[in-house]
Amino acid sequence: MAKLIWSLDPLAVSRLGRAAKKPPFSKKELARIGIPARKIPRVQEELAHLSGDAALKREELGMLAWEIADLLL
Repeated sequence: MAKLIWSLDPLAVSRLGRAAKKPPFSKKELARIGIPARKIPRVQEELAHLSGDAALKREELGMLAWEIADLLL
């Protein structure tokens, strides 16, 4: 049982039941800054969750898009 609990992503579990917000960047904008097409849907999903934080500005979300894309396979 403990192995199952530790294998779950706590951030993903905390998002269960919440509706995702609209992504702050379109696919075209993410492609323009160099995010590969296969990574764009996942990057948009993560940015949509992060955009709910009022402390993050659009420029900061753009920089985070690069970091998210680098972490994805």
